[in-house]
Amino acid sequence: MIAEACLKKDCFAVTDEVYEHITYDNERHISLASLPGMQERTIITSSLSKTYSVTGWRVGWAIAPACIADAIRNIHIRLTDSAPAPFQEAALIALQSPPDYYESLKQDYETRRNLVVEFFNGIGFQTDFKPLGSFFLFAELPKDYEHSDVEFVEELIKQAGVVAVPGCGFFHTKLPQDGYQRRYVRFAFCKTTQTLTAAFQRICELLDSSGHLKLFHAGNYC
Repeated sequence: MIAEACLKKDCFAVTDEVYEHITYDNERHISLASLPGMQERTIITSSLSKTYSVTGWRVGWAIAPACIADAIRNIHIRLTDSAPAPFQEAALIALQSPPDYYESLKQDYETRRNLVVEFFNGIGFQTDFKPLGSFFLFAELPKDYEHSDVEFVEELIKQAGVVAVPGCGFFHTKLPQDGYQRRYVRFAFCKTTQTLTAAFQRICELLDSSGHLKLFHAGNYC
């Protein structure tokens, strides 16, 4: 769909492909640039951050047609200096990781994804969109939970010490109806199983099956 629109409108596509190695359920990443007619009109951006768990390093790259790459380089050298030399050396080693590393990465994250989905489904959240990539779960608050996503997240931080992100920030700000966009919360599962389980236990102490902040017990997590 995006490729067709770019070809029809004769425009470029800028893609963020940092999760290309983090996909689930036997799904594989397909770069927009690999589709017919898109190589010459796609600007790919990516980084070490997600695949190698070094989000603070800010080491990344852009891949584009030569004329666009030259323009990007000219702008980049005027805005910032190069990445620290030790990070570049580490990046070189990381990018030579064997296939087994990427397969293990997928399996580890898929296990954690399943754990998180099972837990939140068990306490009344709706997870209609089970992630097939990345390490985030976008879950809908229980139907009878009357507060907004922001209010829920605030209480979760205060009472459980567990941090999530309100879903409203991921919707267009000019939507005609102010409703469903405040019903979602984003949870990250890029933590150890032990950390996730500890978070589950804290949430169990605060939520009943409808999502209200009350003591309740769910499955083997509490």
